[in-house]
This record gives sequence, C-alpha cells and structure tokens, in this order.
Amino acid sequence: MASEYPLAIVIPAYKSAFLRQVLDSAVSQTCRDFRLYIGDDASPEDLAGIVQEYYDVLPISYHRFEKNLGRTSLMNHWERCIRLGREPWVWLFSDDDLMEPNCVEKFFKELQLTQGRHHLYRFNTNSINNTGRQLSENPPHPQNEAGADFLVARLRGGRTSTAQELVFSRAAWDSIGGFPDFPLGWASDDAFTATLGSQKSIRTIPGARVRWRLSGQNISANNSFGLAIQKLQACREFVEWAADFLKMNPPTSGHLSNGELAALLEDWFFMQMIYRGRLMTIKSSLQVDKLAASIWHRPRGYGFFKTMKFNYNLTRDRIFSR
Repeated sequence: MASEYPLAIVIPAYKSAFLRQVLDSAVSQTCRDFRLYIGDDASPEDLAGIVQEYYDVLPISYHRFEKNLGRTSLMNHWERCIRLGREPWVWLFSDDDLMEPNCVEKFFKELQLTQGRHHLYRFNTNSINNTGRQLSENPPHPQNEAGADFLVARLRGGRTSTAQELVFSRAAWDSIGGFPDFPLGWASDDAFTATLGSQKSIRTIPGARVRWRLSGQNISANNSFGLAIQKLQACREFVEWAADFLKMNPPTSGHLSNGELAALLEDWFFMQMIYRGRLMTIKSSLQVDKLAASIWHRPRGYGFFKTMKFNYNLTRDRIFSR
C-alpha cells in the first residue's frame, strides 16, 4: 500500500537530551507534507513520553525496538527504522540535529525543478554546539556532483558531510542494499553517497541548511579505547572499499594513478588516526602494515614503522603540551 505522504523523515533515536528541539524543528517546517518516524533503539530514557507531546501537531509513527542494535550495527538499526515507512523519499535525520524551517519546502521545490532525476539530494550544513549556538557555516557542496568527485573531496578533507543532510530515493537505497555496514557506521554515509552518486549526480538543495550539532555526546567525539579500536577497523575497511570504488568509478578529471590513489588513501587514514588521538597497539600496527602493503603498495614493514612514528609523535606532543 502506498503512503499518503511523499517524504518520510526518519529519526533513529536513542538520546532524549535534544529530542524536543529536533521535533520542534519538524513542527516549524513551512511544508508539512511528510510523515515522521521515530525508531527507539531500546533507549533507557523516556523517548515515548517526549514523542507523545507531538502527536497532535505532527503525523508521527513511533516504534520502540526491544533489542538495541546501535551498539553492534548502527546500519542495521538505520535500516529497520527506514523500513518502518513506505514513502518514496527518505530523509534520515538524527535525535540531536535541527532542520531550518524551510528545509522540506526547499526539497520539494528542487525535486519539482529537477523532475526527480536524481537519486540523492542534500542540504548544506551549519555546525552548532550543544546550546544551539552556531560554530561555523560549513563549505557549500557543488550544485551537481558525481559520486567519485564527492569521495575524492572527502578524502582530501576539503568538505564536511553528514548522513543527516541526505534525502534519498527509497527505491535507489533498496537497489544498492542500503548503507555499507562499517563498524559504528564510521564513513558508511560517505560510501553510500558516493555509490548513489555514481549512478546519477548528487543534487544540492539551495536556500536551506541542516544545523549539525557538535554536542560532544555522539560517537564522533567519543574516543574511548573500545570505540577507538572499532573506528580503526572501520577506517581500514573504508580504505579498502574506497580503493576498489575509485578504480571502477574514476573522478571526472580522469583516473587517479596507482600512486596518487595510494597517497590519497594513506593520508586520509592517518588523518583519521590523528583525530582519534589514541596510541596504536602492536596488533593494530601489524594490521595497518598489511593494509599498507595491499592498498598503498608499500613494502612490508612500512605501515608498522609509520604507526610507531605516529605513536612517538602523539606521545611527544602530549608531553610538550603539558
């Protein structure tokens, strides 16, 4: 049975801290031609009580899942939330970011203007802190962009990108098997964006932005030992995926040479490790050494010694910053 709405706004929810603000931003939309889905990932907090306050003002479907999936596979949780609805277009949002009031209106205008020719539409973003104060206006995306061009820009660190800025065709999402399932969902949205963008160009929606919250309460800011190990694994898997993708889908400027591609992926990988800010174990260093040999075409031992150098530099910087 088809849905009465063309757009599903899907919120895989776990935290209550900013949920009211998120729902208020949905209430403020100048166009309400959507249904809102809340997928409660077995949260210990009273999400249902908060959502209940909005039943009279928004078309909401709330579902509490009894098994928490976010800790083991965030992508599987996202998938089950997306499958709560049937709408042809999906905006996968979050329980802490905000929508500017004209986001939905601008999406439908762009959809009409382009006659739905794209599988993936996206908003530009502003970064805000936990009080909602704007921290930065992030660099804008090109109006139209091929998936490989997007991926190269992300690997070079020139642009931010979040899952919450994406509105995608449900049929296209289903046809590629959803989001790639890297540990913690780390870089999964980038791989998804590049994949759909390799079929049809990614279209940017002008005139409205998502307010992306850097609250310090999400996975991005958490570099505890257990999460750091999973991020390292995700980075290795993403590098392997990106190497294959860019060989099959060259950027519009032409194929990257083996040396250019290897250097790009190596630089991205170690930049992620700098952000992670944790020393690498001997086991991790040996795993990176295998990655360096297979993907970066480096001699055996190179990856191991580079991680040891990374550990040395990180330790030195910590000592001198005291």
